[in-house]
Amino acid sequence: MPIDVFMTQLSPTMTEGKIARWLKKEGDDLVSGEVMAEVETDKATMEMEVVDEGVLHKILSPEGSIVPVGAAIAVIAEDGEDVPADYLPQSSGVETMAEADVDAPAEEAAALAAETAPEAQAAAKIGHAVHNAEAVIEEETELNLKSSGLFNADGEYDVVVIGAGPGGYVAAIRAAQLGLKVACIESTHLGGICLNWGCIPTKALLRTAEVINIIQHSGDALGLGVSEANPDLDKAVTRSRAISAKLNNGIGFLFKKNKVEHIEGVASFESDNKLMVKDAKGNSTQVTAKHVIVATGAHARAFPGMDVDNDVIITYKQALAPKALPAKLVVIGSGAIGMEFAYFYNAMGSDVTVIEAADQILPLEDHEISKIVARSFKKQKIKIITTAMVSSAKNVDGKAVVEYEAKGKQTTIEGDACLVAVGIIGNTDQIGADNTSMKIDRNTIEVDDWYRTDHAGIYAIGDVVGAPALAHVASHEGIVCVEAIAGKHPHKVDYGNVPGCTYCQPQVGSCGKTETQCKEEGIPYKVGRMSYNTNGKAMGLAETDGMVKTIFHAETGELLGAHIVGAEATEMIVSLGVAKTLETTEAELAHHMFPHPTLSEMIHESVLDSDDRAIHI
Repeated sequence: MPIDVFMTQLSPTMTEGKIARWLKKEGDDLVSGEVMAEVETDKATMEMEVVDEGVLHKILSPEGSIVPVGAAIAVIAEDGEDVPADYLPQSSGVETMAEADVDAPAEEAAALAAETAPEAQAAAKIGHAVHNAEAVIEEETELNLKSSGLFNADGEYDVVVIGAGPGGYVAAIRAAQLGLKVACIESTHLGGICLNWGCIPTKALLRTAEVINIIQHSGDALGLGVSEANPDLDKAVTRSRAISAKLNNGIGFLFKKNKVEHIEGVASFESDNKLMVKDAKGNSTQVTAKHVIVATGAHARAFPGMDVDNDVIITYKQALAPKALPAKLVVIGSGAIGMEFAYFYNAMGSDVTVIEAADQILPLEDHEISKIVARSFKKQKIKIITTAMVSSAKNVDGKAVVEYEAKGKQTTIEGDACLVAVGIIGNTDQIGADNTSMKIDRNTIEVDDWYRTDHAGIYAIGDVVGAPALAHVASHEGIVCVEAIAGKHPHKVDYGNVPGCTYCQPQVGSCGKTETQCKEEGIPYKVGRMSYNTNGKAMGLAETDGMVKTIFHAETGELLGAHIVGAEATEMIVSLGVAKTLETTEAELAHHMFPHPTLSEMIHESVLDSDDRAIHI
């Protein structure tokens, strides 16, 4: 028999909804999980998904119609069913409720509708809230989009991804989940730099450093019966490489599970919209695709005068698998990479000096957070030199000789090795970009909000599209890109709320604006702070070095930025990032109950402190 589809109540106060758009037309087959229509309320625009499969027999409420909760909006017929011409949808009971008390408040009417229309609740499943209604209008006008098109209309694959790093492999898997035929071209290791020579192996090494420092600084106090560690560099490195290998195999499994074809080789564009892949033997094969995503990542940058030889003057790759522990290590650059390796090598026994051109270490972080890390590093006997411009870093007779200028004085420092950690540069030189119409400036590919380039059918994500060059950003971009290709109309990435994490000890986690940015932009703001040194959980962990800092708009209470330095900062920052995404205010965070005893209580105290309401300060 026919199945009636009703306007479902989407919020406790909703009494009616507007049919914004029908994504199915009469006569279309309906498959469970597909989006049938978009419904606007006073609070949001929702996707109405298909629950009961069949054929969309009749649309009762055209686009633009304002429909009461519980009223029928469509009729579904089973495959091959003849629906009588005089068929009328069954009453959901809402009309009876309305007739019973036409003067009932909207809230009561909506509640009655929810109770008396279970059929309506079952007949239409509402997916996630895609956009706030105002945000939909704003985003449609603000989206920066280039022309769409196909790379090869007759392509064997719907999507081919070049590169299997955190952007590429995630994009490939998500595209396959959306029902597209996908291949991913990668010449070396699945997982890219992040999994094999970056994020993952460094965290394994940093865990070793963390345990060493716990023993040396708190071993007696914790009752461990040991206060000296005996670090073994080879074992630490071997463990880190084993973890990378295990995860590398895991991506191969995910490819097979999701039917993503892994094509081994190096890809490059040739004229006439050809994508060629050269294998390890030098054989070239053309791969055809309707859409091609460039996700080739990046490599370490070195400024003029920094003569990287991968022996004495090294980058992150050599630092992850050193031949021996350098007695003296010079680190150029104090971003996340530089600070994490400085922390690791110091814990293993090296004498470490960090040289930074900016006036603070971790230049992108809030100034107060930077000061706490600098203070902690100095306690660990790591030397820090800021406002210093390096002019030269060379291998001189097997020693790293670094020349820099600070406070108007030219100085030379010598070490057994020098790690150059001054950023990265996109891998665009070897992809045949000259045979495309992509716009590339200083190894950065220009893209729009859905990662289309200026060449129809070619997209780019991750490090090759510029900062922030982070694995989680690349993954997020990959998902947005393929969902746009599949016609899903995704949110554009919010680059104003990217979580930044540095995994040395003390850890650093941040999102949103720094206090300096608020000042420069003329935003009225207020700040709350809470130190680790009075938190009971931090005391129990013997980790009392740190602070939580929250920044709110002084007039609206909007969370503008959050910055944490200390134990588990990289985990705690997630909750504040989610709060910012949900547009949570100071008052709402203050009202929330935080568990005790936890480190997260410091978030609550910091929020309260912004309004002079902190209890434990």
